[in-house]
Parts: sequence; structure tokens; C-alpha cells
Amino acid sequence: MKKNVTARFGLLIAIMLALTVVLAACGGSNSSNAPANNGKNTEKPADKVKLKVATWAGAEELREFEELVAKVNTTATDYVIEVQSIPADYYQKLQTMIAGKQSPDFMWLSQEYIAQYASLGAIAPLDEHLNGLASYKADDYFQGTIDVGQYKDKLYALPWISQPYMLYYNQDMFEKAGVELPTNDWTWEDFIAAGKQLTKDGEWGALLNNIPTAMYTWSYGGDVFDKDGNIKLDSPESIKGLEMYQSVVKSGIAPARAQADSMGNGDMFKTGKVAMFVGGAGDDFEKSSSFKVGMVLPPHGTEKVTFSWIGVTAMASSTKNPEIATKALVDMTNAIHQWKVVAPTKSGFDLIKTSRPEKEYAVETIRQASEVARGFNNQPKQGEIDGAIWEKLTQAIEKGDDVNAAVKSTIDKINTITK
Repeated sequence: MKKNVTARFGLLIAIMLALTVVLAACGGSNSSNAPANNGKNTEKPADKVKLKVATWAGAEELREFEELVAKVNTTATDYVIEVQSIPADYYQKLQTMIAGKQSPDFMWLSQEYIAQYASLGAIAPLDEHLNGLASYKADDYFQGTIDVGQYKDKLYALPWISQPYMLYYNQDMFEKAGVELPTNDWTWEDFIAAGKQLTKDGEWGALLNNIPTAMYTWSYGGDVFDKDGNIKLDSPESIKGLEMYQSVVKSGIAPARAQADSMGNGDMFKTGKVAMFVGGAGDDFEKSSSFKVGMVLPPHGTEKVTFSWIGVTAMASSTKNPEIATKALVDMTNAIHQWKVVAPTKSGFDLIKTSRPEKEYAVETIRQASEVARGFNNQPKQGEIDGAIWEKLTQAIEKGDDVNAAVKSTIDKINTITK
């Protein structure tokens, strides 16, 4: 905070000195030590730094975001933020703006874009400007949410929402079948066993389509990449997780992916066609379903972990006033934490109880999930890598191909992408 105050004070002194020089030059023989205009101060205050934030929000969400930004602007003394709505073709238009040197100062990003934009120099690291800023409290963030903003040991984005994946279940179906309800300590074996009991008469035990392939590797201590970008997909831990994935698929507790896709995935859960579904903590199943909905942590192997979809705001490297812009970014992000559910911070977490009262029964479970939730260790070419994982790994495992062979094929493809 002291750093910002000093900088602004220095800026004010510079402006005053500049005005003094201009007035002296223009005053001619009338310039003197006597105050002009009968002693009244005619100096104009320095203009606020104008900043622009790009968002994909549309309709109601956009209206709410604009109201939030307007409130932030009313308390700001050195900046004003303007909202730039891009509700369609967001990333395509954003990239065109960046290429044309017309980038907004801030941009909403999904976590998988951070490494790409950082590696291309489109967004700026925040660490230097966050240092000493009292309004930024790094310890308040759940670790998994702040980690996704990191690239090569620098922080490039601040998270404004986190959606840890939870295991939703149809309590009516469980009770009707006489199956014990899921718990936060369920293993994948428990998941399979319950799913088999619930799969009958045209009903399925579970849907698997929403579970990221990497989540199986995480639950046994493996990963696709480590934080330094080294491939870990062929580690013993990762292989064990992928073998469990294949076991779940082969168990017969879920419809085939194509069938589930054609029937709407989440809609199958809402209409009572399946008993268990892995989805975001903020999903609206409690409001849109006719049965009693339960929620627990996803099943685990040797480690409790879950994926979280995390939205962030990054600052453009082209912004002309990075210190003031960083302050504005923190102020805006802190305000969003009081709006969006689930907040990525511990202090904003209990907002769920008032903004989403139907979720109150699961607040502590969602908190536990937030503590172990994480995103991917994304790479600059993450889009192409995701395509390789889908083609060479996910589809192969679901078809029953040898896991080790699928892993080797996937790594070979990734190496051609990243070389």
C-alpha cells in the first residue's frame, strides 16, 4: 500500500511542477508571487486512468456485472473501469483485438488459456504490482484456484469463480433400491459397487462423461504434466488411475458416451434416469429436479482431489498504467467474490448460504472440495494437447484398448505438438 501512495504522491508533485512551469511561461510581465484569481486554486485534479475489461457475460449476467463495476468505480480515486461485452465468439474476437494492438486492459479467461496468452506475451505478470498491495490477500485464496494463474513461477491472473466438481446423487433412487448413501470417503470401488446395484430397468447407476480423464490420475497421485511442464502420464500413479478409469467404464454402471450425449447428460440426472452425476458445485440440480438431491466429494483412490472449473481475469501486457491497473484488478476481483458462487476465497465462501440457499445443506462439503480442488497444469498449446488426450487416450480407454499402449500413443502425439 505504501508503494502505491508514494507513487501517486510523486505523480501529483510532478503534475504540480509541470503546471507551475506552464503558468510561469505564459504569465509574461504579469507573473509574480501574488496568487492568481484572488487566491483561488484553479488547478484541475488529475484525470482518472481509464481501463477496459472484456467479458463473455451476456444478458442478465452482463447487467449484474456492469452494476458491480459501477459500484467499484464510485469508490475509486485513480481509475474508472468500462465493461466491454463480447457475448459471442469471445476468444476469436479477443485474439483479433490483441493482434491489432487494441487489447482491453483486462480480460476474462478460462484457465486453459493462461499459459498460451502468457507465453505469447499478451498478458502481464502481476507479482511486482501485487507486492505490498493491502487489498490483495494471497492467503485468502484456496490454493488450487491461485495455482491456475501461475506460469513459469509468475502469477498472470486472479480467479473470480471456482466450480469444484462434486458427486451429485438421487437420494430417492438410493433409498428405493436400499443402497447406502454416498459419503465423502467413498472410493472408486464404492462408486462401482453402488452403481451396479442401481443399474436396472432402464436406469443407470452413474454418468461418466463429465469426469475429466486427468482426475483419475490425480486421485492416485499422478498427472498428465507436472507444474514444470514435464510429462507424467506414464508414471505408475497415472497408469493406476487410468486403469481404474477403464474399470469404471467396463463395470457397466453408465451408458456409453454417445448415448449419454444424445440424451443430454445432466438432463438424464435431472429426469431420474441416472442415480449419480459429477458436476459443478454451482449447478442448479436442487431447483430443477423433482427428487431429493444429495452431494458429496467425488470418489477417490489414494488421494482426495477434484477438478474445478476456474474463471480468471488477466491484465494485458499493453496496459499503460500497470500499477494502477493492478489495484483496479484486485478491487474488481474482490467485488466479484461477493457476487459469484462458488467464490475462490475462504472469506467469500459463506456467500453460498445467502445467495444460493438451496445449497446450504452442502456448504461444508463444498468447502472440503474447495480445499482439494485444482485445475490442470496447462501448457501453451493446451487446446491441441486436449485434442490428443481425447483422441489417443480417452477414446482408447473407453473402447477397452490396452492402457499402457494408449498412454504411449498419447505421449508420442503430445511430443509432436510441443516440440
